[in-house]
Amino acid sequence: MKSTKDLNTARPRRSSRQKATPLKITKILAPTDFSEESRQGVRFAMSLASNVGASVALLHVIEPPSLFSGMESVVLARTETEMIRLARTHLSALAKREAGKRVKATYSVRTGKPFHEIAAEAEESGSYLIVLASHGYTGAQRVLMGSTAERVVRHAHCPVLTVPTRNRPKSSGHGDAFRVKKILVPLDFSDLSQDALPWAVSLAIEHDAELILLHVVEKYPIDYLVGEELAKHSIAPLKKRARSSLDRLAEIWGREGTIPVSVAVREGNPYEEICQLAKMVCADLIVQTTHGYTGLSHVWLGSTAERVVRHATCPVLTVRATKPEKR
Repeated sequence: MKSTKDLNTARPRRSSRQKATPLKITKILAPTDFSEESRQGVRFAMSLASNVGASVALLHVIEPPSLFSGMESVVLARTETEMIRLARTHLSALAKREAGKRVKATYSVRTGKPFHEIAAEAEESGSYLIVLASHGYTGAQRVLMGSTAERVVRHAHCPVLTVPTRNRPKSSGHGDAFRVKKILVPLDFSDLSQDALPWAVSLAIEHDAELILLHVVEKYPIDYLVGEELAKHSIAPLKKRARSSLDRLAEIWGREGTIPVSVAVREGNPYEEICQLAKMVCADLIVQTTHGYTGLSHVWLGSTAERVVRHATCPVLTVRATKPEKR
């Protein structure tokens, strides 16, 4: 891992070529399964809503059991109507406890696959942002716990803010404050990846935060096979060009005297380097773009955004790309 000396602070000049539009978050969707982990996501949503003057819509999704799950007798003991009524009761209590008088909160219940219903509810209700907890499990635990957060990131048409809860201390009262002082923005220099920049710049301006632009020069298996010296010579020019490109972006998006902008270039596996740097510099937020592809396109293009959501130790704001890209 490289030291923080790798961060090259840029002193950008003012530029009128691009401007960040102030964010106007008016409605936040906060899904919950009533677990302690999901409640942490709800508390985070309430804190953010209180800061920006938005309302919060709580959502619980009842997932019907599979016909082959062996749960048929249990389901028969409680009808869907009863389950919805019970969920509404829990949501009402959760809204009163977490929102209090500071945030306007509503709630609803849907039936189906959680990731699909969350994405559908966000689109149908006109939610500007989805805030949900991410368990952050890997391996067998991830299989058992599911990957709802990652699937929501892939399918949602609005930005998704995931809050990692693994190894996070349980909070009480009115939850985790939404504090942002360092924002990490990974870029691969595609037009799509730069869709995250307006969000990051707006948040940096609003919270007087530092912006860190990052590019990871990806190392492939062949780089390890050819030997460290040859790989170093082939990667060095790429890193030099990447730093130059990041410096130009810093000039465009920086606001001299308002937003300190720094740049970093690393080499290795993109999602690992993103998560490692975020932890090393104590980033409060990662702002990234997702292609939002599914099926074979998703397999071919990889899923760096989803892996960052899974492994990051800080909240991650994932913005869906707005422009189609040839592929």
